[in-house]
Amino acid sequence: MRYDDQATRFDERAGVPAEACRAIAEALADLVALEPGQSWLEIGAGTGALSLDLLRYPIRYTGFDASPAMLTVFREKLAQEGLQADLRLADGNRRWPAEDGSVTVIFSARALHHLDADHVVAETRRVASLRGAWLVLGRVHRPEESVKAVMRRQMRRLLKARGFAGKSHDDHAETVFAALEKQGGRRVPTRRAARWTTTHRPADSLTSWQRKAGLAGRDVPDAVKAGILAELRAWAEMQYTDLEKPLTQEESFELRAIFLPPTP
Repeated sequence: MRYDDQATRFDERAGVPAEACRAIAEALADLVALEPGQSWLEIGAGTGALSLDLLRYPIRYTGFDASPAMLTVFREKLAQEGLQADLRLADGNRRWPAEDGSVTVIFSARALHHLDADHVVAETRRVASLRGAWLVLGRVHRPEESVKAVMRRQMRRLLKARGFAGKSHDDHAETVFAALEKQGGRRVPTRRAARWTTTHRPADSLTSWQRKAGLAGRDVPDAVKAGILAELRAWAEMQYTDLEKPLTQEESFELRAIFLPPTP
C-alpha cells in the first residue's frame, strides 16, 4: 500500500515524540557501532520522522519510499533543518536503490511488513556489505491493555471475520530474521530505545482509520470497511462509554536487529 493520502497527517497520527526520536537515533548508533562514512539504507523512509536525527551523524544515507507525497514532506523537513539526504522514489518489492555489497546498515521502521519476505531476504543479502552488515527493524510497542492496542485488536478481529487478514509486523519480521539466520545471520537481543507517555481517545482510532485507505495494511472494499468501522464504533461505545475521553497510555520504541557476518 502507498501512503500518499496520509502524508500530511502521518506524523500526527503515527509520529514519535521529538525527544524519543533523538533517543532512537542514539540507540541505533550504539547498536551498530556507528562509524563516520557508514552506508545506511532506509526502507520506507516516509516523512523522515525517524531519520532527521540520524542525518546529524556523519553517515552516507539513502532513503527510499513508494509514496511521492511522503517524500515531499521529508524534503520539506530537510530544507527546514538545513540537512541533506539522498531520497529515492522506489518500490520496496523491486530492486532496492543500492549497489551490490554496498550497505552497512539496512533500517526500516513500521514498513517492512508491506513487502514480500523472500524479496526482503534476497535484497538484504544483495546489498549487505561483504565486510558485515546489519538489518535493524523498528516498531512502536504498546501494552496490550492500552486503548490503541485494544481498538486495533478488535478491528483486526472484525476484519478477519470478513475474510481479510491484516498484516502482522511481528510475524513478518520473524520470517525474515529466521531466513537470514539460516544463512549465517546472528540476532541480538531486542532493545527498547525510547519510552514515553501519551493520551489517546477511542474516537481517534476510528477517525484515523476512516481517513486512510484500506485497513491493517490491506486494500478493503469501501462497503466492507464502512461496515467494520460502524461495528467497531458500537463495540467501543459499550467498552469505553465515552469515545472522546482521553486515556493515558505508555508507548515505547523497540529495535530488533540481526548481524550478517563478513563474507569469507
